[in-house]
Amino acid sequence: MKYYKDSNNTIFAYEDDVPEFGTPDAEYTIGKGLIKISKEDALSMINKPLTEEQIKENNKYIKNDLLFEANKKIEIIQDIIELNMQEADEEEQLKEWKKYRILLTRLDLTDPNIIWPEKPKMD
Repeated sequence: MKYYKDSNNTIFAYEDDVPEFGTPDAEYTIGKGLIKISKEDALSMINKPLTEEQIKENNKYIKNDLLFEANKKIEIIQDIIELNMQEADEEEQLKEWKKYRILLTRLDLTDPNIIWPEKPKMD
C-alpha cells in the first residue's frame, strides 16, 4: 500500500501497482497534488485520540439510545401489569428495567472508559 494526504490532511491509500497521476492510458491513478506519506504517518493521523468533548458526545448518543430502549420496555411492561395480563415475572422485570434506567442516568459521560450497566434479562 501507498499512502498520501491532501492539503486538508485527508488520507488516501492506494495499492502498490496504482501509478502516479499523469500516467498515460492508466485506468486509475494517484490523484494530482497528493503528498506521499508513510504508513505510520497515515495511521497516526487516522487514529487521533478523541477529545473529551467527542467522548462525551459519543457517550451521550449511546446513553440516549439505551434510555430509549429502556423506556419502551418499561412502557410495555407497565401496560401488561396495568391490564392484568402478566404471564411471567413482569413486576420484577419492571423493577429491573427501572433500576437499569436510573443507572444510565447516573453515568459520567466524560469517562473515556465508561462501563455501561448490564441490561436486565428478559424471560
